[in-house]
Amino acid sequence: MGRQKLSTLTRRFARDRRGHVAMIFALSSVGLIGVTGLAVDYARGSQAKSSLFFAADAAALAGARLVGTEAEREEAAKQVFEANLSQSENDLTKISMKPENIVKDGRNYGFRVTASADIPTTMSRILGFQELGVSTLAEAIGVLTTPTEVVLALDTTFSMTGWKVATLKDAATKLIDDLKPLALDPDKLKFGIVPFGQYVNIGVSNRNQPWMNVPPDSSTTTTSCAMQQKVIGNTNCKQVWVPPQPAKPPGTCYNDGVPFTCGGSAAKAGYFENKCDAVYGPPTQVCKTTTATLKWNGCAGSRNYPLDTQDGSYGTRIPGLMNINCGTEILDLTTDATLAKARIQALTPNGETYIPGGLIWAWRMLSPQAPLSNAATRTSANPVRKFLILMTDGLNTKSPNYPTHNGSNGAISNQLVKEICKNISKDTANAITIYSVAFDVSDVPTKDLLKTCALDTGGQFFDAKNAADFLAAFSKIGMNIGELRLTK
Repeated sequence: MGRQKLSTLTRRFARDRRGHVAMIFALSSVGLIGVTGLAVDYARGSQAKSSLFFAADAAALAGARLVGTEAEREEAAKQVFEANLSQSENDLTKISMKPENIVKDGRNYGFRVTASADIPTTMSRILGFQELGVSTLAEAIGVLTTPTEVVLALDTTFSMTGWKVATLKDAATKLIDDLKPLALDPDKLKFGIVPFGQYVNIGVSNRNQPWMNVPPDSSTTTTSCAMQQKVIGNTNCKQVWVPPQPAKPPGTCYNDGVPFTCGGSAAKAGYFENKCDAVYGPPTQVCKTTTATLKWNGCAGSRNYPLDTQDGSYGTRIPGLMNINCGTEILDLTTDATLAKARIQALTPNGETYIPGGLIWAWRMLSPQAPLSNAATRTSANPVRKFLILMTDGLNTKSPNYPTHNGSNGAISNQLVKEICKNISKDTANAITIYSVAFDVSDVPTKDLLKTCALDTGGQFFDAKNAADFLAAFSKIGMNIGELRLTK
């Protein structure tokens, strides 16, 4: 074989060899591109799946938080689900979302969301994968696993008479009914009730407590005599003209700050009246016996400022006020929900508004130290949660003139509320969260006061303009206290 022929054969072999390599490379490239495509699409899928998971979680929480009908909760969950997906960058298609209300013992207990979607593939299609499917299940329920104490400081003044106190009873009772089933351990959930008006009724059973200063009930009988002359006849009688009297327009009176029409009289025509001089008999001694009684009905007054804004220094005792009626007695923290609801149903409007009294006693109830001692001490081993719900339907109409609250300077009382709230926010040992509710309140300073009081402790303020708002506010508070959490 000549050199030229050998060269030709060599070139042909080289050409054949290059074609074989190209074929192998082409075949292997399909697999390589497919594997790479799977990796790329998997990364896209992970991001899209995270968006679906986040939207489902948010929807479940939204449905569980909403106070309303099953349909309203489902609609809220749908809106939140769609809003979260629209705000995220994802390639999801064929999105399906199923909302489901969870009911336990006839009440809203939680919310469940099932969601699924497809992710169209790109480079993975070379291997025959047109889309990737993703799905998720999110469930949010309220379960109380941490020891929890809830004290309700409730305005039960005269202005709450009628539909307002009826609404209050419904809302507070439902709050207890909503929270009680969530406690896995019934002993870990306590309720306390502090009705307040001009004063707080702490109960006559506390009379002899070392932190109270109450004199004993007593009666004093006295007899007084005076010389009197009885009328035995008349003389010099004659007709006297009484001129007509014009009408007197009615005025405005106030009942716990609520104005109402009072007084006034109709016009009177003139008339003749028979007038005589009295004829008196001889003087005789007339004696009268009277009995003065001092009785304590459980009403507590205030210690002098600044002790009336502080929970401490009970060596200076709390004064008990004699011969005063002050409404329904408080109920110290208890695990007995039936007893708490019974006390709520017994609420009776009484007196005018002095918010500092109700607020300071609610704080005392949540504190493990004297004067009340049913509250638990917060420790790392026992991280008890403490909540104070303060509601009122109006501004302060009374102010202190120690130890009573007979003044009428609402500005002073507002300042006391502000100081008590500030001191509660500084009470890190008890870490109390305040939820405040203004019920049909038009006074802006009072609403601002309640709002600041709640926000300073990490709580929330509710401006309830009517019965529906009020019921919704208490339900939302119950949701917040109920430790709403994702379980799936």
